[in-house]
Amino acid sequence: MSAQPSPHASLSSPWPATARWTAHGLEIGGLCAADLAEEFGTPLLVCDVAHLRQRAGEFRRAFPQVHYAVKALTCRRLLRLLGGEGLRLLAASQGELEACLRAGVAPGRVALHGNNKSETELERAIGAGLGLLICDNLDEIRRAAAIAARLGRRQDALVRVIPGISAGVHRHIETGTAESKFGLPIASGEAEEAVLATVESRGLHYRGLHAHIGSQVLETEPYLVTVDRLCSLAGRLARTHGIDTELLDIGGGFGITYRSEEPPAISLLARAVDARLRADCAREGIPLPRLLTEPGRAVVGGAGLTLYRVGSVKERPGGTRLVAVDGGMSDNPRPMLYGASYEVVPVATRNGAPRVATTVVGQHCESGDVVAEALPLSADVVAGDVLAVAGTGAYCYSMASNYNRTPRPALAAVHDGDAELWLRGETYDDLDKLEV
Repeated sequence: MSAQPSPHASLSSPWPATARWTAHGLEIGGLCAADLAEEFGTPLLVCDVAHLRQRAGEFRRAFPQVHYAVKALTCRRLLRLLGGEGLRLLAASQGELEACLRAGVAPGRVALHGNNKSETELERAIGAGLGLLICDNLDEIRRAAAIAARLGRRQDALVRVIPGISAGVHRHIETGTAESKFGLPIASGEAEEAVLATVESRGLHYRGLHAHIGSQVLETEPYLVTVDRLCSLAGRLARTHGIDTELLDIGGGFGITYRSEEPPAISLLARAVDARLRADCAREGIPLPRLLTEPGRAVVGGAGLTLYRVGSVKERPGGTRLVAVDGGMSDNPRPMLYGASYEVVPVATRNGAPRVATTVVGQHCESGDVVAEALPLSADVVAGDVLAVAGTGAYCYSMASNYNRTPRPALAAVHDGDAELWLRGETYDDLDKLEV
């Protein structure tokens, strides 16, 4: 059986760029998935380096300035790789900030946001010489300005605003509505007040505006409306206060394919955003700001897949089949949190076996521990088989837990026939190290 082209060639496929189905089954990065499971054990998160570089290049060519949202997947090898591909980094906590700095990324290429930054976090960021501090509220602006003045620095800052836009596939990942915990609303005038406070402070240097509307956004229009509202505020700041807005950050949240979703191509979305930005700036009579974006999922989500080993197969009344695997909600809580749905296939080649409705469940002591529900899966799957779950590169490892005292899995990167661990799997001894 000759190698089949990667399903990633289709915009509506969840598989990594180098995924191939051959006589030996699923291959990724030139390596047999079954062999990876044997070498590193399961569950195993596998990342396709070629896919990461491809996506980083697409964003770098599409937008003037790109910050990879570290929260999607944080590991130092990944941060160095994406930094080498020309992306800057966006941290959402001091832990993520430390990962960026310890990866050797220049502080000036790192930004920090968050809705409740501590004094320690602000001091670490400003003291390190971070490229951008994204300020969330008036109290933070005052505290950051005082810290910067005390350290003898003038910190470049963006002000996070709420554009009043609903976008994303679940209410828990909408961040641009009036009820959002992030930023300050444009409509009430609080955003304008925050910009003025930033400009008037001694320790901060106002550079521009920041907004984020949600996650897993599959349409272009919400980004265009975001540009409209940011430019309207920038125009008002220029006319009323003589304040120039040099940077305009429209956030991230760009959607990917998990099953059959069809997000817009990044190049087309970028062209639409650029055209709207130019039209809005001409209407407002303001100089064209530099456009920033913050992709996370859209860079790493499709690059990853998770390998599980089947432990049992059960038939239930009504024709329901349950396939249990050696992972689940501890390494991927998204199905429980958001009702996320994934594509699942056996890594071994199937020769004509029919597909039957199957729910893949995890090993944890929760009825809601489901990996994928009621999807067509080969009828001949048995205990010991290895299954691959596509699209797990983002928000799986980074949201993983030790529920049921379960160690987190390893992460292996594959490229041109080579595999190397970027993160080793946790052990029970690792968990014991926290005991006092």
